[in-house]
Amino acid sequence: MSDQAQPDDLAAQLRRLQADLDAIKETLKQAGKREAQSAMRDAQSAMSTAEAYARANPNAVIAGAVGVGILLGLLLRRH
Repeated sequence: MSDQAQPDDLAAQLRRLQADLDAIKETLKQAGKREAQSAMRDAQSAMSTAEAYARANPNAVIAGAVGVGILLGLLLRRH
């Protein structure tokens, strides 16, 4: 093997490695976007469900909010 062939091989390997790393980075970026979009859809669904429940049961929601407020007031007063 000549001395010239070895640096060229190394340079070619480094270029392939850089291309592989770029491909991995892009794959991770796309996967992150899909996860974020999925989480956003889940959050919107939960908000819609909570809103529908609150519209169907306003007295229960108000009673729950009052109960949580009283509980927090008691807990905070003790500290």
